[in-house]
Amino acid sequence: MSINNLPNSEKDIIDVLSKTGYLKASNDKIEVSLESSNTINIQPKGNIFGAKIKVEENGTITPTLTFDTKKLWDKKDRIDVEGTIDDALKDFLENENV
Repeated sequence: MSINNLPNSEKDIIDVLSKTGYLKASNDKIEVSLESSNTINIQPKGNIFGAKIKVEENGTITPTLTFDTKKLWDKKDRIDVEGTIDDALKDFLENENV
């Protein structure tokens, strides 16, 4: 029995696992995740700034400062998209005699 579409290398396997979110650790202060086989993402909780550390093909390390704009949103002002669409459909079906 053969299995198709398996990753060819260890790097490819790590890339697939990192995209699924299985390679992540967090506590009440920080979240550290493996974004790919050569990139680590560090995000402090409650802070809009974070960091990514990438190891390039030539062995150099590239740090990047990240800015999480989602943390700037006021949570009470968010719109329930599913509820809005459901309400619009319900209103349409009731008022249009469909």
